[in-house]
Amino acid sequence: MEDPVAAAQDADLLLHLTEWTHYSHIDPKRLATLTHTPKVIDARGTLDTDQWRTAGWLTRTLGRP
Repeated sequence: MEDPVAAAQDADLLLHLTEWTHYSHIDPKRLATLTHTPKVIDARGTLDTDQWRTAGWLTRTLGRP
């Protein structure tokens, strides 16, 4: 999808699979209100996981504990 916010609508899990900045700089608080469950897997290691966790997300980053 071209609109990452629309892609998150009613999602149970987000997969972050790109290094494109317009995806990695999305406001996690805004996205949390759109999803069923605020969970994200960061496969590229480009998300600020502290910011996402503070916004209520369960985060996992591939290659990191």
